[in-house]
Amino acid sequence: MDNPAVTSPDLSRRALLRGRTRPDPVIRPPWSLPEPEFIARCTRCGDCVAACQERVLVKGDGGYPEVDFSRGGCALCGDCVDSCRAGAFRKASRDPAEAWNHRVALGGDCMALRGVVCRTCGDVCDQRAIRFQLRVGGAAVPVLVLSACTGCGECVAVCPVGAVQVVVPESNHPGDIG
Repeated sequence: MDNPAVTSPDLSRRALLRGRTRPDPVIRPPWSLPEPEFIARCTRCGDCVAACQERVLVKGDGGYPEVDFSRGGCALCGDCVDSCRAGAFRKASRDPAEAWNHRVALGGDCMALRGVVCRTCGDVCDQRAIRFQLRVGGAAVPVLVLSACTGCGECVAVCPVGAVQVVVPESNHPGDIG
């Protein structure tokens, strides 16, 4: 890596030029190396995007792959890892619990939290990380079981009001296991 500026662009500078003073957190594919290493190794060939059966991997800023949960959830199948010849992924483990440290978060627009009966996110959660607890005199409210959440994002696209997000903990970079 003779010239880091050529192989590892400063994505925060790109965000500033686009009018975003703080870049949006990017969610890289599962089992990605920590962000600086991922950016340094990824050739932006698109093989991982093409290998994604769920079609949730897209080319993002600078052509680097990122997950777009508005398209659906990640099956954590590992096809993106298998397709990468550049070594941008950790290949030692295929345990979904080690794919990434992202977890789901519910926003204040959640219909169930506002008293409207809605259990869409819980219905699609195979891990049962979103459960509903009955509330006296009102609709059941969602309860997050973060220890069960794989961060697959299946619940994001189905939320009718966009209240569900997959978040990257601020203390970690994509690919770090915390």
